[in-house]
Amino acid sequence: MTVSQDNGYISKHLIHWTGKGGEEEGADTLSKIASSCRLLLSYNRLHIFDLYHEIHEKMVCFTDVPLGHSVKHCRHYGKFGVAFHKLKLMNVGAQPVFYASHPCKGDLNVIFKFLQKEQVGQATIDVKLYQALHRHFYFIKQFSEGRADGEDTFYYEREWRLGEQTLIPAEKLNRPNPKWQARQEGYPPYSGRLETDGKEKFFGFDKDNVAFLVAPRNWRDKIDNPHEFPVFCYEDIMAADDAEL
Repeated sequence: MTVSQDNGYISKHLIHWTGKGGEEEGADTLSKIASSCRLLLSYNRLHIFDLYHEIHEKMVCFTDVPLGHSVKHCRHYGKFGVAFHKLKLMNVGAQPVFYASHPCKGDLNVIFKFLQKEQVGQATIDVKLYQALHRHFYFIKQFSEGRADGEDTFYYEREWRLGEQTLIPAEKLNRPNPKWQARQEGYPPYSGRLETDGKEKFFGFDKDNVAFLVAPRNWRDKIDNPHEFPVFCYEDIMAADDAEL
């Protein structure tokens, strides 16, 4: 069983890594994801440079850093992963983060301040225009928290996001409506599924969206995997040559 080849620059998959709190936590979280086919949406504080201008949103994050280059990324985010077919996630609303560099600080703080006012009910523009702006700027992140030429810039995380506002409640998916179902020739209808369980909200994904799972060798056989997704060994993947990935 081998992982399909990437070009060494970007991955064919979008991977959600977990386990930053330890391997036991990572195995438990990956088991829940693989069993339920749901990814928890967590609150994220969105701001660019000015902490006073921020928007709080629920989202789930991915990366398209190739597996052979993910060691540093996984040291921070964990060694347990679920890899999705990139195009399938694009079709449900996932998109790459727009990284803003420091010369954009003034403009972007003006935009965030404006969106804040619109969000709290001081609407001055058409709601559809506000929603479009909101969806777009939802995916902005500062290029770097420190120096832009540092080795730990956010840009190197190659982050993708999928948020609550881009998903459709499950009960509405069976009632097609062209007003909220964006269509593009050659692609299936926009159909990311939002699921709610009490106060928690999830991205509900289809089994065929998943390419494979990743877990450390000692945990690989301990992952609950009722859908029988392929499970690759973290250590083997990270040790492989780029040409084999």
